[in-house]
Amino acid sequence: MIVAVGGDPHRQRLERGIMENLDVTSIPASAEIAARCRAFYLAPAVRSKGWLPNLFWRPATRDNPFGTLRVDPWELEVLFAAISGAPALARTALEQRSPGRAGFIERSIGHGELPLLSFHEDVA
Repeated sequence: MIVAVGGDPHRQRLERGIMENLDVTSIPASAEIAARCRAFYLAPAVRSKGWLPNLFWRPATRDNPFGTLRVDPWELEVLFAAISGAPALARTALEQRSPGRAGFIERSIGHGELPLLSFHEDVA
């Protein structure tokens, strides 16, 4: 069998097909998710819910309620995105980590309910 310098083209196509079919999800950067959560929280759609920031964040100072997150950042981003009608960056990663969880959060919001979110320490 003679193989070209660049390798067997059939094998290259096969390897490319395998790589394209892998279910690889990019995990969103935690700083980006935290920033999106804060931006979503400050938007009118979420603010209209009347939820205080200490429901989701531990205060940084007396004047800054946005310290560290109390809840799972991926779940919170999915929750706020569902309220805002925006796509959630963490949805796919959350579904891979906890199948059905993102859909449950979105359905709960659709029914006007606030689902119980996981504590941040439980998923970190």
